[in-house]
Amino acid sequence: MSPSDEIASVLAQGKRFLLVTHKDPDGDGIGSMLALGRSLTHAGKDVLLLAQDPIHPPLNSLKGAHRIAQAPPARGNFDALLALDCAERSRLGEFAHIMKDCGLVIDIDHHLMGEPFGDLNLIDPECSSTGELVFRLIEEAGLPMDSDVAGNIFAAIQTDTGSFRYSNTTPEALRIAATLMERGADPWEISNKVMHGHSLARLKLLEMALSTVELHHGGKISTMILSREMFEETGTLQSDSERFVDYPRFIRGVELGALIRETGQYDCKISLRSNRWLNVASLASRFGGGGHARAAGFEAQGSLEDVKENFLMEAGRFFDGKGG
Repeated sequence: MSPSDEIASVLAQGKRFLLVTHKDPDGDGIGSMLALGRSLTHAGKDVLLLAQDPIHPPLNSLKGAHRIAQAPPARGNFDALLALDCAERSRLGEFAHIMKDCGLVIDIDHHLMGEPFGDLNLIDPECSSTGELVFRLIEEAGLPMDSDVAGNIFAAIQTDTGSFRYSNTTPEALRIAATLMERGADPWEISNKVMHGHSLARLKLLEMALSTVELHHGGKISTMILSREMFEETGTLQSDSERFVDYPRFIRGVELGALIRETGQYDCKISLRSNRWLNVASLASRFGGGGHARAAGFEAQGSLEDVKENFLMEAGRFFDGKGG
């Protein structure tokens, strides 16, 4: 049996499941978890949804988001724990320890980085998103799919493909999106909730971030900075900066865009995007991170300026080496 067949069999036959996603959850992780959780529940299963961090706007507008808990269960006895959109064990954060209390650990992801950590692993970097994998599993396991399940899978695929604009948008992703629409997903409603429902504070944060944009390496590399002071001044959260990384690469002539966010005292998170040929996953791996060829990231310790300087030094070397 293939990993997909084995996992579908577990989903069809099991009775109690724990679903988790990575820390700092995004639309793909949350949408996938909500969709699979609702489908399993409608099939008569006992399901617990768990995320390390609270679900903030706009993702809290997804159907069923209120069911996601932040506290791990007091007892185990799960047929399986399903880790969704978690490229490696460390991405589970403080919840990594609960895996030992679950009968079977299943890792479902479309990122190719680190070592798979599940007893069963469904890792497909050719997929647009984890949502696409969840769609396939629901179909293969014969689980129910109502309009809410379809809508959450659509949101997962839509957010991870940048509304079907990024290079991970495949013909299969579009075919699945069409099927989801036929099953009740409303693209306009989902876009308004998840992609367009911004607060004024978020726009003020974006204004401040845009003022930091700089060009480097002959205009081929662009950086944007977000400091803790910016978040404090605007009253925004780290999640409010979702997709800000796109702006640096919108500049004509830029191949590599980088968003450098200060997440704590001497802690930074760097998100990378490339436009045509640069393999940012390979660049991120030099700092212990990873991701996709056109979208990747890593975490670093140090002040904003030091992290930025070290990144630009290594990115320049990587760029000149024609990092593909």
